[in-house]
Amino acid sequence: MTPEGQNKLIEHEGEVLSAYQDSLGYWTIGVGHLIDKRHGGAIPQRISRLLLADDIAIKTAECRSAFDWFDGLDATRQDAIVNLAFNLGIDGLKGFKLMIGAIERQDWKQAAFELFNSLWANQVQKSRVDDLIAAIEFGLWD
Repeated sequence: MTPEGQNKLIEHEGEVLSAYQDSLGYWTIGVGHLIDKRHGGAIPQRISRLLLADDIAIKTAECRSAFDWFDGLDATRQDAIVNLAFNLGIDGLKGFKLMIGAIERQDWKQAAFELFNSLWANQVQKSRVDDLIAAIEFGLWD
């Protein structure tokens, strides 16, 4: 498709950057991309991974800005903090003051305990809790 043709398609379909129901009530996103599972819609995995990469970059930048100790962490602990920011939002993560204090002291055992002892740990999958506690305490996945 030519750039002009693409521009006309966008003009005709419209471009909406959040999920919406089209004129027939089918869930759609972007430029008329059907995502309504009831009608065979979805996004391709490559698009999901592009969105994920963008979200990870944003959360990493937010962590770097919010926590002066973030860049001093090893890669696995950085991953764990970004994972938490992804799940909680940066403001939610900032609320984990006891865990953050332990991280600032590099008291990994205490930081892991504070995460384990949180309300969050009772609200998410046990495997996620176990993985993140291990990553924070030992700096290793598994």
